Amino acid sequence: MQTVRRYTPFFASATLMCVVLCIIYPHYQYYVDPDSTAYLTIARRYATGDYQRAINGYWSPWACWLTAGLMSTGLGAILSGVIVNAAGAVGLLFISQSFFLKFGITDKLQWLFNVTLALFLCYAVFDQSFDDLWECFFLLGSLRLMICEEFKRRPGLWVLYGLMGTLAYFAKAYSFPFFLLNTVCCVYFVVGGNVAQWLKISAVAIAVMLFGSHFWIVALHHKYGIWTTSTAGSLNMSWYLVGHPQWKEEIKLLLPPAYDNSPYYWEDPYFANGATPHFWSSWHLFGLQFLRGGLNVFKLFMSMIKLSVFFPFISIVLARFVMRQRSKSTAPAFTVALSFLLFPLGYLLINFESRYIWYILPLGMLATGLFIQNHLSQGKKTLAIVFPYLFAISFLICPAWRMGTMYNEGMHEYTIAQQLRTMNIHGSFTSLAKPGIEVQQIERLAYFSENQLYSNPQPANCSMKDVLSEMRRYHVRYFFAWGASEAPFTDERGDVFPEITKGSIPGLRVFQVN
Repeated sequence: MQTVRRYTPFFASATLMCVVLCIIYPHYQYYVDPDSTAYLTIARRYATGDYQRAINGYWSPWACWLTAGLMSTGLGAILSGVIVNAAGAVGLLFISQSFFLKFGITDKLQWLFNVTLALFLCYAVFDQSFDDLWECFFLLGSLRLMICEEFKRRPGLWVLYGLMGTLAYFAKAYSFPFFLLNTVCCVYFVVGGNVAQWLKISAVAIAVMLFGSHFWIVALHHKYGIWTTSTAGSLNMSWYLVGHPQWKEEIKLLLPPAYDNSPYYWEDPYFANGATPHFWSSWHLFGLQFLRGGLNVFKLFMSMIKLSVFFPFISIVLARFVMRQRSKSTAPAFTVALSFLLFPLGYLLINFESRYIWYILPLGMLATGLFIQNHLSQGKKTLAIVFPYLFAISFLICPAWRMGTMYNEGMHEYTIAQQLRTMNIHGSFTSLAKPGIEVQQIERLAYFSENQLYSNPQPANCSMKDVLSEMRRYHVRYFFAWGASEAPFTDERGDVFPEITKGSIPGLRVFQVN
């Protein structure tokens, strides 16, 4: 009972989060971002037994498997995805409370941090479905195991630690290189520099992780013909370095869907991608990578600001702590601080978004809690009382703004999709939707209506004649004029194609190409 009582802040906060999610679900259920359209499509493939197409090197499988399991019981895809993501959020809350208890955070701060995390996760569940929250749960779980007092002496914990690494990799491919790096670096300090023990623990944990992961790696090799842990890292690194994807030579204008029943190419962009130059491909790109790295340092700073205005300062303090405390490197606080600093390193080669670094959010709260208890509480009482609340509120500023912009987003596209179904408009289509919000809306419409979008990545650099030529090449059936300002679609002689919606759908005119 004592253990249950210690986790009361977790239970209360998890309950609060679930209640809030149920209340706001009707207004956020249609927010399906481009990544979600891919994940939900893959989950449907697993649920319907289309396993060959479901195996995907760009999108990680863990949340897809769980979502498919719920879908097979009859639940809808979006509701299943939200439940799965909420389960990952509950796990993240639980492991965060475990860290707070391990380091003796006061009850008052435990309640404050748990409630803050719960409210933050209400936003996170809808903002980025699937991989990130589960990755954070498994990686934080493995870190929590590493700082257990018995970790150095119990091989069973090494095996469990490796299994957590496997699950983290299934949740998000970035976990594969980070788990290896985190293990090699942190375990060395955990065992106090004992090389024999360091090698033994690292070998067991990494071997277990690799054994658990190799089934998926073999499946990817069977599908793509290459040995890889994921196609996402290579593609993203190349795209961000060069500034844009390089499509296959046979692709002239329109990007065909990955499969004949895909919403659009984003379900598996590997099939549309051509050359993937990296920084080792030429001296020019090698130099460009340094510039990219500098830009990514700035993006890391901005991503931290989006989490909390205090996060850059927390990072600096922890970096100084690691440098000064190497003589006490076996302390759990040192291991946590080192892992905090190691996590963003891999993204320096690619890109940063705030969701990429959610792993360090509970660790930053933990570090700040220790600072408040050990230093701030000894100073001015007013500051010691006010600062924790200012710190907590700082985590909710960006989520509050995003929840405002996401409110009822996607409902318009969902309503239009139902109208298209009623009018029996089904098949392939393309559009000249502008990059940004319009493209996301048209991609969401493709998913909701179960039509196949032939994407046009450069609508401003092509003519109607070019689009029509590509439509005839791929036998695309419809042209969607998205927005009231878009001109009617005409054939080679300038005659307007039949508008089969006849003005019945505000903001959308559908022309059938014959």
